[in-house]
Amino acid sequence: MTDTRRMLTYFGLVAPAVALSMMLLATFIDPLFSWQSRSLSSIGEATGRSLFALGTADQLAFVLFNGGLLFGGIVGLPYVARLWSETINGIEKAGVVAFTLALLFMTGIGYAYLDGPANALHFPFAAGFFLLLTVALLVFGTGFALDRNATVGVATMWLGIAHLFTWVVWVLLEAMVWTGDGDTWTYFAVPEAIGAVLFGGWVIWTARTLLRDGSLPT
Repeated sequence: MTDTRRMLTYFGLVAPAVALSMMLLATFIDPLFSWQSRSLSSIGEATGRSLFALGTADQLAFVLFNGGLLFGGIVGLPYVARLWSETINGIEKAGVVAFTLALLFMTGIGYAYLDGPANALHFPFAAGFFLLLTVALLVFGTGFALDRNATVGVATMWLGIAHLFTWVVWVLLEAMVWTGDGDTWTYFAVPEAIGAVLFGGWVIWTARTLLRDGSLPT
């Protein structure tokens, strides 16, 4: 593996690892966050201060969450070139395109934080990110299963299916179990976190495999 390809591969390790770590740390620091009654985006609500101003726990959590999204999305983009160079069919290439768009929408979430100046864009960016990460896993996994390792390809597809299933179950619980509690449609932290971990974990796995073997399994 050339030095350039190795360097690009490292972006696939660093970006999701840092973004996931900052997200998790923010959930511990934010004094108002609750897995039972909040969404992850609530950590990113505007605090009325600069994104770079620290001082209070909620401000620090705000910076960590949004900073992690911006870092993960931007720093993850160079890895797209490495993943694209590894593709062997058009379906995998389509999966990498979806992966690229997911990173851009992830960056958009950090930019359009709740109650901020670009608040109107927050929901489209968030919905687009979770949709695109599902599409990326399903499509790339399909191409992988067709011309590479069927087991790994199907497993990748099932990550996308598991993410979709998590949201379906959660929405049903919202509609049938948690109605009438005065806080309907806000219990999204768990499926959001599951999606982020599935997506980030897959990116880390591909990057580690490329660093170790020089190519993805066939």
